[in-house]
Amino acid sequence: MTRVLLAALPFDVRPARITANRDRALAGVDAAAAAGARLLLLPEKWTTSFRPGYDRAARDESEAALSAVHDRALECGLVVIGSAPGGGSARKAANQVHVLGPGGDRRPYEKIMLFSPTGEGRQVARGATLPPTLALKGIGRVCTLVCYDLRFPEITRAALHGNADLLCVPAQWPSARAEVWELLTRARAAENQQWVLSCNRAGRASLGAGRPVMEFPGTALLCDPLGRVVARSEGGEMLLAEADFDFAREVRKKVPCARDLKRAGLWPDASRG
Repeated sequence: MTRVLLAALPFDVRPARITANRDRALAGVDAAAAAGARLLLLPEKWTTSFRPGYDRAARDESEAALSAVHDRALECGLVVIGSAPGGGSARKAANQVHVLGPGGDRRPYEKIMLFSPTGEGRQVARGATLPPTLALKGIGRVCTLVCYDLRFPEITRAALHGNADLLCVPAQWPSARAEVWELLTRARAAENQQWVLSCNRAGRASLGAGRPVMEFPGTALLCDPLGRVVARSEGGEMLLAEADFDFAREVRKKVPCARDLKRAGLWPDASRG
């Protein structure tokens, strides 16, 4: 498949109100499927938002929300991607990517770059492996990383090495630095010569009493392999836009970055896994 209709829902994620967040996500699944989308991207930690920690009860409630969205996504034939607390260890959850719906409930990646200014490493465990690229039937090759990861080409390069058609980025990136988030979304599309779908939540949140309140723009972007923003939604509204994966292949033929990286000896050694 070359042309794929994509959706992103940068809604206002309510801290600790997992049922309300689940219902908003379910409504988004229904709306995206009705519009004919094949993939829906949700924000980072859309089940819970950020909390000082995630005890077993919170993790179980989050898993129940993910299960409900997975079941609805199966009914609709829609792939749903986001992140939520999961994996990690018995003591501490990770910020874990999920790929729900057709193809199964998959958990391919745990966020590596934890945002130290807000102490994310105290809340969740750090992931240990780079984000893989998954072949999604009827869509293409998709890689997903999470929010702060976007700042680090050491991580985003995994999508190029995996020959991904699409890089998905669920995020909670504050409005005060929204220009940086957009700049990096565009840069990653251009440098990896692939489509990038980035979903940055709406609303306001704090990590607890005495902590600053952060505001979020509620913006979603779809950027093409030349780094151009081809679609945008604001204020928490759903983005619906089409990506042409054949166009990415044309871009890579004209400027063969991957080939030249290999010639320069800068491509990962496949023999090392």
